[in-house]
Amino acid sequence: MGERTLPRIGCVAGVFDLFHVGHVDVLERARRQCDRLVVGVLSDDWALDAWGARPFVPLLERAQIIEHLRCVDEVVAVDDVRSDWLTDAVGAQTVFAASATDGVLGVAELDGIPARLITVLPAGRASRSPILRAAIDQRQSRSTNVA
Repeated sequence: MGERTLPRIGCVAGVFDLFHVGHVDVLERARRQCDRLVVGVLSDDWALDAWGARPFVPLLERAQIIEHLRCVDEVVAVDDVRSDWLTDAVGAQTVFAASATDGVLGVAELDGIPARLITVLPAGRASRSPILRAAIDQRQSRSTNVA
């Protein structure tokens, strides 16, 4: 009998507010690099602390959107992303960070996660919707003013 290998588990965490094609790009890229993709959807309170405002879309709806994607194997609502939770509870061997994709954690937000676990993914496409872009840009400008 051949040796059975365990599936490689990856994790992406983010708010995923105003879900758009860039989020899909990041999640699909992450899934191609692991056997099982777990997505941590950050709470409204986390977003309030980080951005100075609650997400436009409530946590339950954001989680339901993510769980219906073919590239996602499991969705977990979380208040924070901690190293012990990722490695012990989730079993993640890789934590994906997104470069410049709004609402998905980047390397700076993964403070406390060992660098050996982090894989940086390129940014996904930006939404072409002018209304969506304006809302995202407004939120990002507010979050840069939060101390």
